[in-house]
Amino acid sequence: MPLELRDDGTLVFGYLDTATEDRAGAFDTVLVRSGDDPGPDRGGYEAELRPCSFGALSGCHISGDQDVRVMPRPSPAAPRPGHLLGFLLSGRGALEQDGRRADLAPGEFVLYTGARPFRLELDAAHRYFVLSLDPATAGVVSAADASAPRGLTANPDLPRSPSGRVLSAVIGELAVRARGFGPLAGREMGEHVGAILRTLLRETGAAAGPGGPVGAARDMPPGQARTLERILAHIDAHLSGDLSPGAVAAAHHISVRHLHALFQDAGVTVGDHVRRRRLERIRRDLVDPSLAHLPAYALAARWGLGDASHFSKVFRTEFGLSPRALRARPRDC
Repeated sequence: MPLELRDDGTLVFGYLDTATEDRAGAFDTVLVRSGDDPGPDRGGYEAELRPCSFGALSGCHISGDQDVRVMPRPSPAAPRPGHLLGFLLSGRGALEQDGRRADLAPGEFVLYTGARPFRLELDAAHRYFVLSLDPATAGVVSAADASAPRGLTANPDLPRSPSGRVLSAVIGELAVRARGFGPLAGREMGEHVGAILRTLLRETGAAAGPGGPVGAARDMPPGQARTLERILAHIDAHLSGDLSPGAVAAAHHISVRHLHALFQDAGVTVGDHVRRRRLERIRRDLVDPSLAHLPAYALAARWGLGDASHFSKVFRTEFGLSPRALRARPRDC
């Protein structure tokens, strides 16, 4: 990937967007300062950068022995940069954005965006792994960031939540074993990362809709928890059928009022959960190459969303882009 040594540091072009040959078109250009400000008589930035991909996710391993400070320098001609997920494999680091600072220890991640100024510091002998997000997940993150820009980027609490700990473990294994995945397994691993991140945002309330954040449940008595588990399994098994509150309650011999109370304790409404599960299945089908011959409205109808205009509207609300735009994005890097 192209590098340009300047008096104020080294410009690194296309460490994620490796398909872009034109420097002006690289959305992920950054300015790296190693040690003291380099000046014309210094050697500049040196590191091993190994790009990789997991379906719609682009990644890069960055290994270096210098203290570095990284700042975004995207060209005005480049597409608007999106959100990034950084993960520290070894060394120490910190990221500052939107007036917030997240100190990174090995095994921790941080969310940030190249669309606004940030400052990433990595100590000597570091290994850092960075991922750009798939379109659907990027839409969710962008919507959450737009509503609360100081609550998402450089947030040190995200890795400490239950879903955040799971995400950390998955990214760590993904980074270490990236070369061991074939195209299909890599694509599926990328899907898993996006799904866990979306769950994390809902769990923490960053991407909560009118029904509230999923996972923000109070402790539930064992009997109620078992009932809710059966209901959730029923919903997943009947996404193409009638899942109105009345139908779901009748299938489990409980009142509609009791059904709503169970989901309220779980931090979401029945309707929001059903809609979200259907949209997740549709999103998965939209990026499946074997289903590319089917129109989006047909895929939506398979999962219980037969009104094409309503489907398009709720899909955009959930993922931040239209079904057509999702399909138009490159699937393989």
